[in-house]
This record gives sequence, structure tokens and C-alpha cells, in this order.
Amino acid sequence: MSDTARLRTLVSEYARTTLGRYEIGEVLYRLTDHALPFLGSDGAGVSLGDGDGDLRFVTATDDQVVRVEEKQVQSQSGPCHEAFRTGKPTVVDDLRDIDDPRWGDYPAFAIAQGCRSVLGIPMFADGRTIGALNVYRHDAGPWDETTVDDAQLIADMASAYVVNDRTLAESRLLADQLQNALDSRVVIEQAKGILSERHGTDVAAAFQRLRAHARQTNQRLHAVAQAVVDGEVEL
Repeated sequence: MSDTARLRTLVSEYARTTLGRYEIGEVLYRLTDHALPFLGSDGAGVSLGDGDGDLRFVTATDDQVVRVEEKQVQSQSGPCHEAFRTGKPTVVDDLRDIDDPRWGDYPAFAIAQGCRSVLGIPMFADGRTIGALNVYRHDAGPWDETTVDDAQLIADMASAYVVNDRTLAESRLLADQLQNALDSRVVIEQAKGILSERHGTDVAAAFQRLRAHARQTNQRLHAVAQAVVDGEVEL
């Protein structure tokens, strides 16, 4: 599929989704998942700012990215936080070249998880940053200007999803939607644990099983995860 066709798919889904009701955690997961081939990347994650100005991890495309994103949340440092703090893209061609004491052991940890290059892209609403999109590649190498611009487009779409519902005051909206996103992720993590134990596999394989079933049955990932947790479906 060409980049133009992938972009058309992303925009079309965005338009359809924002016309109805949706769960923010689910749509952000779907957006990052669909964005991977468009950006030529291997993983992506989204974190949103809370009421205290700290980033909180919301969604990621796979378990490796989950661990890397959680590391950033624990240390409140790294490319995602840099983009959130400065409001500018943070471009890292090779994590081995990073020598920033503010990032602590994040570069070494990310490399150990298979990430070698990363983009931190700010998310904006009403002239301020509300979160950040992280995009990962397994291999080191330069990020060209077009890819950075495309990643900003994805981040802008993610921002629009978050602030689309104007029926609530912005502060209440962001708090409620963030909590919904976090609740959705908890259910997905619970379902992964159940499937991992049931089939004797690691959580990465369990996540793939969960995601494949959601795609095959055209259901939301959160809905499938909730059914697994409630014992309504066995995968």
C-alpha cells in the first residue's frame, strides 16, 4: 500500500470515529498501530499529561514499547518527556550516541528492549502540550524531515481525538479521558496475563493472540480483553 493510500485510511478512520462516541484508549491504540507502516517504524506509544504536569503512559503497539514507555514514566525523562517539555520534536538517530544525564539509564534500557532510534513528537491543544507520541525503530539511522512531519501529523490526530468532545470543560475532559485510557490499558494487561498463563506463552504472544482475534472479529481490543477477563470468551 502506498503512503498516500495509508494516509487516506488514517484520515478516513479519524473522520468516521470523531462523528460518534469512542473510548480514547482504544482509538489511540488503533492510531499508533495503523501508523507504523505509514511511518516505516517498528513501534509507537502515546503518553498524556496529567493534572500535575507529569506524563502518564496510555498505549503502545507491543510489549517492548510498553516496557520502554513505562521506563520513561518511572524516570520522567527521555525523548517523550523532552518533546512534552519543549514542545518540539526530539529526534534520536542512534540511542548509543545519547550522553544526557537527564535521561539516566533510559537509552541503555531502550536498546536492551530492541529500540535503537526514536522520535518524540509533542501533542498540542489550545497552544499547549498535552502529551507526546513516541515512534521507535529497531535499527539506528537518520529520521528524514518527511517522516518527522508525518509523525507530527499522527500526533496532531491523536491530540484531536483527545480534545474532540467539547461538552465538558477541558480540564475535566482530559482527566476523564486519561482515566478511561488507563482503565482500558489495565483490562488489556489483565487479559494478556490470563492468555499467557492459559497457553504457557510469554505476554508478547498473548498480546498477538488478543489483537488477532479483535481484528478477525472486527471488535475493539478493549472489548475482547474485557470478555477474556470476564470469562466470556476463550482464545
